[in-house]
Amino acid sequence: MNEPRKHLMDLGLSDSEVTVYLAMVGGVRTARDLVKFTRLKRPTVYYALGCLEKRGLTSKTGLAGDKSFSLEPVEKLAVIAKEKALEVSRLQNRVDEMIPALEAISSPSNKKPTVAFYEGVDAVKNAIMEMLYCKGKNINSIVPKQNFFWQIGEDFVELFIEERVKRNIKTRNLWESPINKDLIDKYYNNLSKVRIMPEVMRGKFQTTIFIYDDKTLYVSSKKNSYCVLITSKEHTDTMQALFEGLWSTSRPHDK
Repeated sequence: MNEPRKHLMDLGLSDSEVTVYLAMVGGVRTARDLVKFTRLKRPTVYYALGCLEKRGLTSKTGLAGDKSFSLEPVEKLAVIAKEKALEVSRLQNRVDEMIPALEAISSPSNKKPTVAFYEGVDAVKNAIMEMLYCKGKNINSIVPKQNFFWQIGEDFVELFIEERVKRNIKTRNLWESPINKDLIDKYYNNLSKVRIMPEVMRGKFQTTIFIYDDKTLYVSSKKNSYCVLITSKEHTDTMQALFEGLWSTSRPHDK
């Protein structure tokens, strides 16, 4: 039951709520039996039952001294998931509205060139996802054959692509070498263009480079799991010039 436990906690249930809920799914109904089965303290069980009832996942029956609890249809979990998704969507909209306002009032000192270093898989993922808030709606990338995206797994790639398409962000991608056409069709159609760099570039680098707005993001391999974000128009203009030079000498992926 490890996977259901994780998913239930993702829905916002506490550890004790999950324990009690799964016990009830297994057929335990009275508070006394729940205490014995879960080995949780009695107040903890009652508190968890109260929370589950408020979520609409359980209901109580019987008299005050002889209460038992009913499990509502498990389909109620889907309702909670939809409500949570709606809440996240609303929060996302509020944040999207807030960012330009905060940037407009930011002091000039905050706009000086900066260099930020992030370490760890989750930190790198966050830095990559933050690119999707780029003002220019354009991202250029230089991608080695072995890169963080392919190494981290398909789930993250699909999350990134889904959000990129939703935000209508166009990309131009310089790859070290060709990949399967099915992957091109799946991830890079419509908003993206792909070219293959000259052979002299192959096997020479492992860091992925993203260029957007006034920022350049360098992402290591998953093995090292770090990235460096340079916010500087001067630096980004230089990297953009190098990108354009490479783009002009690279061939389309289908040739």
